[in-house]
Amino acid sequence: MIQSIILSHVCRQRSHRALLVGSLALFCLSLGCNSQPTGDIVPTSPAAGTATYQGKPLEFYQIRFVPEDGRPAAGVTDEKGNFTLGTNDLADGAPSGKHRVAISYVGPPKPPEWGVTDFSPTPPPKFKVPAKYSDPEQSGITVEVPESGKTDFKIAIE
Repeated sequence: MIQSIILSHVCRQRSHRALLVGSLALFCLSLGCNSQPTGDIVPTSPAAGTATYQGKPLEFYQIRFVPEDGRPAAGVTDEKGNFTLGTNDLADGAPSGKHRVAISYVGPPKPPEWGVTDFSPTPPPKFKVPAKYSDPEQSGITVEVPESGKTDFKIAIE
C-alpha cells in the first residue's frame, strides 16, 4: 500500500516536471519562430548628394539627416564629397520629410587588418570643419527629402 502511494506520488511529480519542461521548450521555440523583423523598418526615399567646405569636397565625413521623429539616415563621403544615405540598410535612402543635418569626420575606410595587426591612428582631416556642424541642433542646416527622393543634395559649408 505504501509502495503504491509513493509510486503514485513519484509519477505525478514526473508528469508535472515533464509538462513544465515541455511548456518551457514550446515557449522558447515560439520566440525563435517570429516572422516579424527585430527592428522597425521605415519607408525610405533615395537620398544622395555632395558635401563641401569652402568649395572643397569633404572627404570621409559622415553626413546624417536627422528627422524630428524617427530614425536618422547616414552615409560617408568619398574623396569627391559624394555620399549616399542609408536608414535601414546601406544606401537605402532616408525617410521623406524635413531633416536637420550633422557632419562629422570619420576618416578613410580601414583596411581589413586594422585593429588586428594594424593599429595606425585615423589620419586627420584635410581641413577642420567647425564643431557646431557635428550637432544637428546647432548646424543650422536643414533639408527636405521628397517622397520621390532626391539624389543631388548640395551640403555646402562656407
